This record gives sequence, structure tokens and C-alpha cells, in this order.
Amino acid sequence: MRWTAIGPAAAAMRPGESDRIATAATPSGAPQGRGASALDIRTLPHPCPALPHQDPCTPDPVPRPLIRSPPPGSGPPTLDAERLPPDQSDGAFRSRADPAGGGTVGPVLYGRDTETAALADRLARAREGRGSALVVRGEAGIGKSSLVAAAAEAAADFTVLRCTGVETEHAWSFAGLQALLLPLTGHLESIPEHHACVLSRTLGLEAVPEKAAPPAHLQFTVGLAALSLLGAAAAQRPVLCVVDDAHWLDPDSADVLLFLAKRLAAEPVAMLLTVREGYAPDFPTPGLDEMRLGPLDEEAAGALLSERFSALPFDARSRVLHSAEGNPLALLALPAVEPDTRLAADWTGSPSTTTRLKQVFGDRIEGLPEATRTLLLLIAAADTADTGLVLDAAAKLGAQLTDLAPAEADDLVRFQGGRFTFGHPLIRSAAYQNAPVYRRLEAHRVLAEVMDPDDHRRPFHLAAAATGPDEEIAAALEASAECGAKCGGHGFEYTTFERAAEFTPEGPERGRRLLRAAEAAAAAGNGPKARELTFQIGRSSSDRAVHARACLIAAMVATWDNDVRDAYRLYMEAADHYTAAQPEAAGYPLFRAVELSWQAGDFSRAEVAADHAERLAIDHSPWVRDLAVATAGFNRSCTYTVTDAVEALRRLIAIHVGFGDAVTPENRAMVAWWQTLVGDIEAAEQTAATTVRLARETGAAGALPRALTLNALTEFHRGRWKDAEALAWSAVELSVELGQKIGPVKSRAYVLAPIAALRGEADRVRDLVEAAALDSPGNHLVPIDIATALLDFSMGRNEDALDRFMALLDSSAPGDALPYVPVAVEAAVRAGDPDRAASAFAWYTAWAEASGHDHFAALVERCRGLLASDADAGAHYERAAELHRAAELASHGFPFESARTDLLLGEWLRRARRVNEAKSRLRSAAAVFERLGAEPWTERVRRELRAAGDAGPVEAAPDLAGKLTPQELQVVRLAAAGLSNREIGEQLFLSPRTAGYHLYKAYPKLGVASRTELAKLGL
Repeated sequence: MRWTAIGPAAAAMRPGESDRIATAATPSGAPQGRGASALDIRTLPHPCPALPHQDPCTPDPVPRPLIRSPPPGSGPPTLDAERLPPDQSDGAFRSRADPAGGGTVGPVLYGRDTETAALADRLARAREGRGSALVVRGEAGIGKSSLVAAAAEAAADFTVLRCTGVETEHAWSFAGLQALLLPLTGHLESIPEHHACVLSRTLGLEAVPEKAAPPAHLQFTVGLAALSLLGAAAAQRPVLCVVDDAHWLDPDSADVLLFLAKRLAAEPVAMLLTVREGYAPDFPTPGLDEMRLGPLDEEAAGALLSERFSALPFDARSRVLHSAEGNPLALLALPAVEPDTRLAADWTGSPSTTTRLKQVFGDRIEGLPEATRTLLLLIAAADTADTGLVLDAAAKLGAQLTDLAPAEADDLVRFQGGRFTFGHPLIRSAAYQNAPVYRRLEAHRVLAEVMDPDDHRRPFHLAAAATGPDEEIAAALEASAECGAKCGGHGFEYTTFERAAEFTPEGPERGRRLLRAAEAAAAAGNGPKARELTFQIGRSSSDRAVHARACLIAAMVATWDNDVRDAYRLYMEAADHYTAAQPEAAGYPLFRAVELSWQAGDFSRAEVAADHAERLAIDHSPWVRDLAVATAGFNRSCTYTVTDAVEALRRLIAIHVGFGDAVTPENRAMVAWWQTLVGDIEAAEQTAATTVRLARETGAAGALPRALTLNALTEFHRGRWKDAEALAWSAVELSVELGQKIGPVKSRAYVLAPIAALRGEADRVRDLVEAAALDSPGNHLVPIDIATALLDFSMGRNEDALDRFMALLDSSAPGDALPYVPVAVEAAVRAGDPDRAASAFAWYTAWAEASGHDHFAALVERCRGLLASDADAGAHYERAAELHRAAELASHGFPFESARTDLLLGEWLRRARRVNEAKSRLRSAAAVFERLGAEPWTERVRRELRAAGDAGPVEAAPDLAGKLTPQELQVVRLAAAGLSNREIGEQLFLSPRTAGYHLYKAYPKLGVASRTELAKLGL
């Protein structure tokens, strides 16, 4: 497949405009991909043509004059395009007169030896294939850009990719990613075709097909494709990504770049991001290394000032050093201020360096001629590489190119890479914000006038020039939002729909556009914005169907925030609105309301929702009723039995399974949970694993944490604890990336902490339980105390364990504690108070019989043995052991529980003086406990063996999985199943090289040298 540029931007470029765009798709010396000759980046459109190109480049050490004066009589001055340097988004290595010097003189960085050494070390590690990302934080002017530019200067053997966040492009979908990755389009031929298709759409290399909107959490789909592209480029030479002013990146690019930044460990790729602190949007980077740049020390500040302003009088020098407080940009900007007026009177005591610098730049701009200020305002308002557009607008306002000369002479603006650029982002802010409002409106109006009517930037300038509602502007903005949606950027989509709603006169159209904005915000994972937009809908629309959809969005966001009671309320509100507008649609919110009533432990609300559905007589009312029955029955309700609950869930499972491939990953995860509840662990395991695979393949990342947790839970029950931990930690990490608060709580409470408890790892249990409790909301019932009860029981503290278990089992929502009733029974017997668990055991027995699985019948028999006299106990234990074996033969075995039964039977056989039989049972149990690392249980069985006269070592089957890290184990499992490195990467959101790296580390631990040998291990 050949990737060529098509679309309106290619045909609409102004004469000579292509000169400003980079012409090489690959770095010098790097081989072109097979399709490189078909790609001319000079004509690449952006996914939404409103977005100007921003080209990566090398820094220009000596900016030349913007205006080239012609010979006398030869015509007006012209832009000196022939000798223009490449675009410099970074501004490093600035000349002596550069106002944004950041403490540099040529390649010198004053006072940053420690920081430059740290960056050099990162580059060295990237050369060795150990990539990483670093976030450089600091206030405006502190030297962040210069520091990372110094790293780029030192990376002569790297492919250096650059992008800079721009405030006016903050809403443009994938603007930053396009700027960063366009030079690598020659490598599209060498990555999987579906990745190339995703990137071609994202980067604007082909027309966007008319198709359904992209999935939520698109950063995972685009991120994996971008990782593949970086990997292809890095296979030829290391790659350095320099992302300046990351706080101004569009949200879609930011999500993808953070996804990439966390997955570079096995890649020869380094990523450096700079983030301004203060007077800029927050840019959280959880999980990434950070470097905070502080002010220069007195010696470095003095050296910089002396180098740049050697003739500065001593008194003025002292004032500058004092006022600049070690900020390099302030050191270079302040000498231009009158030393006895503004510097002394206004600078001292200002609220922040950023504010003070904007004040200085504003004063310098204020002193320029009016025509020059007009040009600066137009450049700031347009912020585009389309210089012709700026000059056409300037002509309408009586300004021309020569009027820019005073600003260039004052180092405020330059012409680089075919575009006007300010010396520092704060200069742009000062040029725009210090202008009177009427001048700003005029600038946007004129820019819109000189644009082509079909230019996608035009609606935004019309909006910026408007002072009230305007349906024509709103419709144009909506069309732009639709364009952004097709390109796959939910961030651009919701901001533009919201803007369209702002200009929509009161009426139904305003509510509809707000709803589209809220839906896009939710798809982007921006819960707070989605919720804010739904509130606006409530004030703007009287359409009950629109209100219902808004309530559904707000309810979904509430579940993300763990506020299940508010989510229940919102689902019920949605049902009320649908009852009035579209009664048949009320089934979905009512079903979700029942599901949430379970999580909140308020089962009366489930009845309310089911009754409502039945009054409506809608097709889905039996589903709602069945879920309400299950909710009550699994929580020891007087209304329904646990047998009723199992039967109800089986009906729901059959209905959903009958839909086949039409079931969404989210609903598949729900089915896996139901299968767990009815005791069909094998089916739950298969459903959860399929859900994980499908969610990854389709980009439905939102369903992954729940599916991974359920898959981990089934692995835990099936005795594959190492696999369970690997899956659970994946769920935790992914939940954090997605902003899902409940995911880490459930993974820790249901899987990680119980495993640690059975291993006797008290400190780890405490840490996991505390973390779960910290994140668990008060209105979302999660059994975080189960692990502590298991730890007490494992360590022989039976009374404490019994108290904890009974507190859970006697609560209003005991359903999550149901699987642990056999443990509570044993704790009660050993504590000498078996009657305390009698009621719970009867409940469990009914559930086990309803499930119909041998394993649970075995646990019932084991409990009966514990409750029986010693003379009768043996028969129950032996029957339990037989049922365990039957379950194992049917692939339904639970090794840990089977070993516990063998332990009890072995203890009874030893007391009955059947020593040889006892030793056999005890050794079988010991082997399982040893393999699982369940040390308290291993020690207990060893004591029994010694009492039986067997002090020999216990030989457990080799725990090969225990030798691997969680990530290595997941990679090895998939490799053993026959997946290639590329396919493994697709499943685990890794690059093929990273998958291979984990295999390379795993082979010697397992004693194998090939995939063939790996498959034979039977892991």
C-alpha cells in the first residue's frame, strides 16, 4: 500500500507555501521506506485543514533579519525565503540578542551541569535500547526549552523529532502528534497495515472514510500505532522526541504521547517533555520521571548577565539580578526596562515571574508604532504558518510587511521555517491580551474575511469576532466538529461542539449540540467536562429524550468516580425522561440502576427499578426483574433465595451469549461476572479472556480493567496465582491510565490482597488493603476486609478471622463474601464456636447445590466434615477429595482448595493411625502449597508430616511461572500459544521489540532457547 497526500489542503495551498514544509520524510542517511517516493510532505493536509503545519527542525543559531531590503527602485521589501532556516519550535542556542535565551550562549548552558548530565545519561541509555521519558518542569523562562534543545544538539546520531504545544492549537485534534510524526511517514510501509491506516487517518495522509465514530479511549489505538512507527524508525537509528510546552498540547495528542512515554523501556527512544508551571493548564504525568528546574544560582546568573550585557551599569546590574531571581529569561528581558521607573516601582513584589515578564513584554510592545502592533496582533490571533493570510489581513488594516521591522529589531518576532514566530510564548500572550477588546475582535473579523469560505479555520475566527449568538457561526462550528470526529479526535470534537452551542440561540438546537459535546467529552475520557456539559443541557433543553441521554452520560461519569448512589439516581432520572419520551428505551437505564443497587448494597432500589420496568411493560422488563432477583438472592434477601438468584442469572447469561459477536466488550465483562457468581468459573475464564482480547483488538480500553480483574479472579481460583497477579496489576495500571478509580480497588481487594494473605505476606496485605481503602468510596461496597480475614486465618488467628468474616456475612450486602463461607466455617470450628457460621453455611450449601459443580459440592462436604464428630469426619473428607478429583478431571479444579481438603484429610488419617495414607495426602497438599508460595500452609503441613514421622524434604513441581515478572509471564503465555512478537504487542499494548525484550529475559529463567521449547513447558 502506498501512502499519498490527498484532500482539500493539498489543492488549497498558496503559491510558495510549500517552501515552509519539510521535504524529507526520513532523517539524513536513513533508508526510505518502499512507499517513500510516493509521499511528498510538502502537500500533506492536516486531518482537519484548519490546523497549520508545525515542522520539526534543527535549531537556527543565528536568526537573520526578517526583511531583505531591495535595491533602490526595484520594488517593495520581501521575505528572505532563500536563506530561511528550518522552523525552530524550541528556541535553543539563541543569539546574544535573543530575548528567550534561557541561560545559553551558543552551546553553553549556565548553571545546568547536573541537568545536562542527567539528559546525557538518558540519551546514552536510549542508544543501548533502554528508552525512557523525562518531564522537565519549571516556571516560564527558567530554561526548559534551552535544556532540551541542548540535549537535541548532543543527539547528532539520533533522529530528532520535535513538536511544540501552541495555545491556539490546544483544541485541534492530534495537532502535536502530527507535528512530531510527519517526518516518519516514510516508515509507514514497514509497520502493520492496520497501524498504518490508523496513522494515515490521524496524520491526514488520506481521506477520512464515512464510518462510525472511533472508539472511546482512542489514545490506545493511535498510541499503539504510533509506538509501532517509532519502533520502525528506531530500528535504523535511535530516536529523540522533544515535546516543548506540552501543557498546550491538544488533549488527544497529550493522551497518545503519555501512552508512548510509558512504553519506551525496551526501545532506543528517548522522550523529553517541557511543562510550564503556573499560568498554564495542568499537565499531570503520573508514572513518568520528572525534573524540576529551579532558578540559576548567583554565580550562573551573574555570568549570563555579564555575557549578554557587559556594559550594564553596576546599579542596574544589581537591580536586574535581584529582580530576576535567577530566571534566565528575566535576566535577558529586564535590562530593556527603564531602570529607575518600571523596574524599581512595578516589578518588585509582583505576583509571579510569568506576570512580570508579560508586563515587560507588554511595555515593549506598547512602545512600538501602531502598524507594528497591528501586525503583532494579527500574528498572535492567527498563529499560523500561512504568512500570506496574515499579510492579506494586515493590508486591510493599513499595515504591511515593513511595519514589522521594529518588532524584529527589538527581538520580539522572527521569521523561521516559513512562518512568523515570537521569541517566547509570553510575547504572543502579551501581544494579544494587551490589545483592546475591539482590536482583537477586529483582527479575527479581518482574518475570517480574507480566508477561503471553505477554510476550516474560518468559523473559529468568526466566533472569536462575534459578540452574541449567531446560528450561522454555530452551524459552521458544528461542521468543523463533525470533521474532527471523523479524524478520530474526541478532544477537538467536544470543544468545538461546546463552542457551537455557545453561539446557538436558545432552543432545541442548543441542547442537541451540548449533548454532542458531552458525548464526545465522555468518549475522550474527560469526565468532569462531560458532567459540566450535562448540567448545561438541563438548563438549555426541554426535550425529554435529550435530558435522558444527558442523564446517561452523567451516570456513566459518576460510576467512573465511584459515586454509585448518584449514578443510580441519574439512571432512574434517565428512565423517567425516557418513560415520557421513548418508553421502550427506558429498559437500559433501569437495568443499570439495578446493577448499581447491588454495588451500593441497597436492594430495595433494585425492586423499585424492576417494578418501574414492569409497569412500562417494555420488552426488557424481564431482564430487569431477573437482575433484581439475582441482586436480592445473592445477598440473603428474604424475598428471593440464592437458588432463585442462580436461575435468574443463568437466564440472563443465556440471553447475552445468544447474541454472539453483537455483545459489546463491556457487556461481555458483565457476563463473565455473572458466570463467576453462578460458579461456572471455567466459562467465566473463557469469557473474560475473550473480552480482554476483543477489547484490545477494537480499542475498547474502557472495558479492559474489569475484564482483566475478572480474568485474574478466575486464574486465582484455578491456582494460577502468578498469572492472576500479572493480570490484576495490568488492570491496576490500565485503570490509572484511564482514570477509572474503582478498577485498582477491585483488583487489590478481590485478587492481589487475598493472594498475599494466603501467602502470609502481612506487610503486603496491609499495603494493598490500605491502598484499596484509600481509593474506595463510602457508597461503593467492596470487600476490602476479606484479605485481612484470610491473613488472620492463614496465621492461625481463628477468633479474629471469624469476627471479620461474620461482619461481612452479616452485613446488608454479603454477596462478595459468599466464596469464603467455607473458610469462615473452618475458622468457627477452630475457634470453638461453630454455630456462628451455621446460617452462612446453609446459604452457601444452597448456592453450591444450585451451581451444580463438583468443586463446590466438595467444599460443602469438607465443611460437613469439620462440623461432624471426629469419627464421622473422615467419610466427609474422603467424599470431598473424590469430588475434587472429579472436578479436576472435568477441568474445573481449584488446586489450593483441593490441597486444603487433602490437608484436613491427612490430619484426620494421622489421628486415625492410617499413617501411610496420611503421608500421601499431606505430601500432595505440601507440593501444591509449596508451588503457590503459600508459606503458612506449607509450614502447617510440614508439622503434620513430622508428626507422622516424615521429616523429608517436600518436592514441589517446579514453579516456572514464579521465576518471571508479571509482564514476562504474560508475554511468555502468549508466545507459548503461538503468537508472534507483533501479535503479543497488540494484546499487551507493547511494541514488538518490547515483547521480544521480555522473551529474551524470560528464556534463561525458564531454561529454554526457543519458542518450540517454550511451548513444551506447558505454562
